[in-house]
Amino acid sequence: MEWFTQLGNMSALFPDTPALAFDMALNGAEPNLVGYDLAYALQAAPTPINVYPTEEPSFAEPVM
Repeated sequence: MEWFTQLGNMSALFPDTPALAFDMALNGAEPNLVGYDLAYALQAAPTPINVYPTEEPSFAEPVM
């Protein structure tokens, strides 16, 4: 159950963004090589990361 351990570790790093934790655990870089370092760098970044889209799409209205 290595994937379950990776999911738990990434969930601990990203408690406010479970979708990002899931993606990093299952589709991200190999955790033992660069995955955990990358996750920590994302967590410690001074710029906030907006993972979830807005409630309403921001498409322009069609011109008629």
